[in-house]
Amino acid sequence: MTEVTPELVTNAYLALISCDRAEAAKYWSEDVHFFVPGRHAQAGRHVGLDALLDFRRALTEAAGGNFEVELLTSMISGNESMDVVKVHAVRPGAPAGSTSPYDVLDARGIQVFRWENGFIVEGHAGFFGDGATNYDQWWSPLNADGHRQYL
Repeated sequence: MTEVTPELVTNAYLALISCDRAEAAKYWSEDVHFFVPGRHAQAGRHVGLDALLDFRRALTEAAGGNFEVELLTSMISGNESMDVVKVHAVRPGAPAGSTSPYDVLDARGIQVFRWENGFIVEGHAGFFGDGATNYDQWWSPLNADGHRQYL
């Protein structure tokens, strides 16, 4: 059994963020199940590495190529890791200086991973308080004034 270490966790994040399938396959199971919170088109269970990478690409695309994930800390117990993350993204075309949650995503959350033999086989993401609302609003197809926006 491969020991889950902070370095392994960090490398898994970097691999997923890169959207490089060969790199991601070094850390993420081909059959990974990843649960995304919320009430939006990307919410729900993503099954398989390709589906997870499609989700990651959707995040990057919606943010105009710059969806930031900062790993703040990891807690590891046996074959599970719980990671505190900060995410930040601004939709392309957002007015300069906008603080609208429909334009700007700034949230802290937790991601819990179950590992087997050095691969993440299951993941659950969660945001707290206003972060959960911000995440839903950022993915919303409506602006604060009720008009449709691009996705």
